[in-house]
Amino acid sequence: MCFLNVKQSFVFAVLLSTGFIAGAHAAELSILEFGATADDYTDDDSIAINLAIQAAHEGDTILVNRGKYHIKNEIILKNHINLKGEGTSLSVIASIFYGKDRSLMTGRYISDVTIDNLTLKANHSRGIGRLIDIRYGDSVTISNTHFSRFILHAVYFNSTSEGRVINSLFRQASETEKGGHGYGVVYTNGSQYGLVEGSDFIGPHIRHGVVIQGDKRKPGQNPSHNIVIAGNYFKHTTQDAIDLHGSGEYNNLIVNNVIDGDPNSSTIGRGIGVGEDVHGPSGEGNVIADNIIRNTRYGIHVLTGSQKVTIRDNIIEGCKRYGIYVQNGSDLTVRDNQISGCEKWGIYIEEGDDIKIKKAYTGNQVTQNVLGALYVAPDVSSMYVSDNDFCLNGGDNSYTKDNGTFLNNLCP
Repeated sequence: MCFLNVKQSFVFAVLLSTGFIAGAHAAELSILEFGATADDYTDDDSIAINLAIQAAHEGDTILVNRGKYHIKNEIILKNHINLKGEGTSLSVIASIFYGKDRSLMTGRYISDVTIDNLTLKANHSRGIGRLIDIRYGDSVTISNTHFSRFILHAVYFNSTSEGRVINSLFRQASETEKGGHGYGVVYTNGSQYGLVEGSDFIGPHIRHGVVIQGDKRKPGQNPSHNIVIAGNYFKHTTQDAIDLHGSGEYNNLIVNNVIDGDPNSSTIGRGIGVGEDVHGPSGEGNVIADNIIRNTRYGIHVLTGSQKVTIRDNIIEGCKRYGIYVQNGSDLTVRDNQISGCEKWGIYIEEGDDIKIKKAYTGNQVTQNVLGALYVAPDVSSMYVSDNDFCLNGGDNSYTKDNGTFLNNLCP
């Protein structure tokens, strides 16, 4: 329970007596007017921030003035009330509590909320579980915000529609070694129509940049869907920069992102993962297009029987093993990608069926890979490989063609 100190009680009484709180015309409320004190480690500014949020009317904005504000309790977001700082280098909210079971901000059943122009972090290097935790929300937009020192997730959307993250920065997670830790943005349990755009995810202290999944406790139930991950930059994440994390997520679009792995790292960092060993396959209709992926272990990795994935027009360079690795997938379309400089195979098909590696415009340009352009395991069936350039690879420019249809490919 939060208690007001003498100063905050006085301010609240004055505002109430003047009608400021009860009025319907205030557009912007400063947290200083509710007793917040910048750069004072000893107080609890969550009291003032929560007072301002509760006092606000629909459509109002809470201004986090320049300074660093220290909180000892969660900030509780409210329907139709926005939170805005004066800039990421100027307005900072930092928890002075830590632990993975706590969050800095929470919102339950909220709608039409914008969080903008802030830095959110834990004050202690041990971190806090989540920085923003949204459940059963609708139309929640987070923009121009910096996140650091989170244990589990920086932004967590659970059963949320139109959860958006725009032009934001993620770095310095407190924990990345364990599964479920160190994720930048998570969509889970039936989240839909989300967007992550124009944001930076800077490792090595990031495990996954963006994760889309269903309810991991009930595989195949409540899959997240129709989420767009577009125009972001990922650097040196320790595992998949973008991960379709299993439990049936479907109809998601991953487009125009740049992913840079660390060429000197021994970690298993992958560019984009589809499906997950523990949580199961992804659903149908996911599209991975027009991304640039460099120096990752695998560029794009399809596993656990994920189906009907379209992989098109990506540039994959310098991967440590395979550019596109189908460990287990079916009914896949791989077209018009450029794959070069991989230390093993450009495309490696280990298990699956009905896989189409073909042309829409240019065909796949799979060149200058050390062991060869394409490997297809003997048990893979129903391959269709047509109109690709498989020239200038090692291993006699080879590709295997034991099963399926192979037509008009250069340099067999």
